[in-house]
Amino acid sequence: MQAITRRQFFARLRSLGFSKADFQLTRVGITYTREVDRVSVTVPKNHSKTFHILGDVPFRGFYFQGRNSIPMGHQIPEGWDALSTCVGLLNGSITISGAE
Repeated sequence: MQAITRRQFFARLRSLGFSKADFQLTRVGITYTREVDRVSVTVPKNHSKTFHILGDVPFRGFYFQGRNSIPMGHQIPEGWDALSTCVGLLNGSITISGAE
């Protein structure tokens, strides 16, 4: 999966109907929301290896790249770009097996 920059990531979110949220969920992240289906995506400001999808979608939850000592969320496969994975989940080109 080809890596994209944060600028490309946010541009792709806007093309999918997301806009920067009026209410940011955290001070250390940037949240974008899509009002049509009430889905939000939060990405930390300092790095691009973690993101959180919130809403009534089967792929909601925390996603992280690399090793995680806390057994929660979904691990992004080795060699995949986290931001590209997020866009793929949101546009339907990537699915999670066993999700609702």
